[in-house]
Amino acid sequence: MERTAKKYPHAWRGIGEGSARVVALLLVERTTKGHLRIVDLALMLCSAAFLPCDSIPEVAMANRLIAERRTFEKPIRVAEGDDMLPDFVLLDTRPATHIEVYGMNGVESYERRKTEKQAQRLSRGIPAVEWNVDREELEEVVPPSPVKRT
Repeated sequence: MERTAKKYPHAWRGIGEGSARVVALLLVERTTKGHLRIVDLALMLCSAAFLPCDSIPEVAMANRLIAERRTFEKPIRVAEGDDMLPDFVLLDTRPATHIEVYGMNGVESYERRKTEKQAQRLSRGIPAVEWNVDREELEEVVPPSPVKRT
């Protein structure tokens, strides 16, 4: 268990968190007596709707977007040629709006990457909503209103 907690710290912290789900993938073997033995496991932190998330604050944002019935995607992998991976993308705004959940403020490499992404979005005209989890509550974050469908 100790190794699992170290290997999957975000998911481990999500166990017992009412708003989060933790999905486990188990590798099992059958013993000579026919019992199952866990050989290895992997954990994935998810929102209440099983969207993969990287942190408890991301879980909170995903749950909020779902509760507000927003149309969005949660990019989980950078495609070749992509140079930024937003935490969420609102698809019900024009243009689409990136949502960033900044939970590691103060870490030099994180701050540097955050500044790079902000500059890229500005130069490309991509609107963004940013939540600095150490500075404001989720309720204070105001995403743009959805565009009405015609």
